[in-house]
Amino acid sequence: MGRRLGRVLALCGVAALVVSCTVGDDAGSSPTTATRLDHVAAGREGSARNPDAQAPAPEVDGATRGGTLTVLSAQVPETLDPARSSFTDTRAILSGLVTRSLTQFARDPDTGRMVLVPDLATDLGTPNDDNTAWTFTLRAGVTFEDGVPVTAGDVAYGVKRAFATTELPGAPAYLRTFFLDGDRYRGPYATKAELRGREGYEPQWYAGDDFRAIEVRGRTITFRMRRPFADMPYLASFPQFAPVPRRADTDPGAYGSRPVATGPYKVSRLRDRTTLTLVRNPRWDPATDPARHQYADGWTFLWGQDPDRIDGLLVDDAGDAQHALSYDSVSAQTLQRMRDDAPERLVASGTPCTYLWYLDTRRISDRRVRQAIGWAYPYDAAWKAGREAVGTTRLPGTTLLPPGTAGRRAYDALGNRGRRTDPQRARALLREAGEVGFAVRWYYASDLPEKVAIKDAVVTALRRAGFEPQPIATTAKQIRAMQLDPDGPHNVVDSGWCSDWPTGSSWFPAQWSGDIVDDPARPNPAMLVARDVDVAIDKILDTLSGAEAARAWGALDERIGRKHYPAVVLGHGGVVLAHGSRVGGMAVNQLLGMPVFADMYVDQSG
Repeated sequence: MGRRLGRVLALCGVAALVVSCTVGDDAGSSPTTATRLDHVAAGREGSARNPDAQAPAPEVDGATRGGTLTVLSAQVPETLDPARSSFTDTRAILSGLVTRSLTQFARDPDTGRMVLVPDLATDLGTPNDDNTAWTFTLRAGVTFEDGVPVTAGDVAYGVKRAFATTELPGAPAYLRTFFLDGDRYRGPYATKAELRGREGYEPQWYAGDDFRAIEVRGRTITFRMRRPFADMPYLASFPQFAPVPRRADTDPGAYGSRPVATGPYKVSRLRDRTTLTLVRNPRWDPATDPARHQYADGWTFLWGQDPDRIDGLLVDDAGDAQHALSYDSVSAQTLQRMRDDAPERLVASGTPCTYLWYLDTRRISDRRVRQAIGWAYPYDAAWKAGREAVGTTRLPGTTLLPPGTAGRRAYDALGNRGRRTDPQRARALLREAGEVGFAVRWYYASDLPEKVAIKDAVVTALRRAGFEPQPIATTAKQIRAMQLDPDGPHNVVDSGWCSDWPTGSSWFPAQWSGDIVDDPARPNPAMLVARDVDVAIDKILDTLSGAEAARAWGALDERIGRKHYPAVVLGHGGVVLAHGSRVGGMAVNQLLGMPVFADMYVDQSG
């Protein structure tokens, strides 16, 4: 979370942070008071668990039933397959509306915090003494949209699909990192004979149902880990832990076009990945669900929309736009206008996210060249071109870990305070490395005006610093998959990462480990293979816990930034979202930077 940042085409899903913090500890950060308080709240998220949460979920004050909500976004999700869901937008849509997992996050209306609660499971899981096995018991009465009861075997099958990275790339690397034999299991589709025909085949690979990390007994399911893993209750909230009926999975590549619902809504239509229509799932029983509601009759998601048109519709608030919302942050200009004219239709929050330009360390092998890119990058110009409100939706930063992460250290690997551009220093580093004219290649969405504007600002800055910029045009619909191709023509990935749970174990094993550099999902976009990093990750995971582990993750963050510099930090995240006047119950899930879809309704009171 982390996984991939759907809203900004960045890498991450996200979850919780454990300690309160201030945002301004990175040099150059100067957030507004409101934003600072939002980030402090986000920093406390990880401490909020309620294993005893009961169904149904408490009613939302003032909520009314009926009507359809429309969600507008410039982004285009890659898939709605739970096994492949790792972007914040698809995770929020699936988990909030369509699929249920073993655990889930529900918003506490009194504090505004997201609280981890049981979902399909009766509690938050029971570990063994050393956290190497976790057992969950399924609650009774949950069915699929066709009325067939959900079983522990359905959950097991859903999890197994996430290991089929050849057929279904994109699942979080955590499963392969932490599950027993997770690095050897190839999913439920392949047979031993088929595996033998694959490139790089190793005899110890497992396939089909031959996976000893998952055991089903009646209504219980046990997951066995290859190393201690105390954060399993957080991971169990991911869509990968949603049940999938094997009978509906005859074509794995097509399942994402119509995942079988267990949540309050089911897919009616998904057209060309630009229009999604959800309708009520009559088989959803609120008496079994501590986290969701079913207020609206349906939802319509319209993706690939022009950002200026989205802002214009929401500002004007006329006709159908009164029932609309967006999970894209408004532009700085729109923010100022709505602050003055309609502040009640804005919701804001900090997010535990870091935006990054990942530098492919195979192709940009000289650290001096990578540092030169950091000095050349036009931070403020790019933020302005990208419609960011600096200090609110984008906070200048210098660390990989975002504000609020336990153990995080404040350091500045370049000494640029997270926002200073210096083309002369960049050119001097290039001359020292003998690489003046080095080609920098990255994808941008040519059908999104703000992405074109960012590209233009970056091209100008790179050329001024002595690089040869070679941006590669693609579309919003294609860019996610193209950026993840390790053999593509690019040597930079414009992306980012968000915390998935309270510790650095949601950051470093999943995106900086050399062990996963060849993963089809490419969760290590910088392709960093560094023995000192891998040794540190293994040591922390296998031998440290609590505050000691938190400090070690902070130290590793600084080591990666200073010694290797595999990514340019483009700041930390915040969101300001707008909605129409008839949209009720809209709040921000601070873990994802997305609306809390499960609580929203059409206001019928007017």
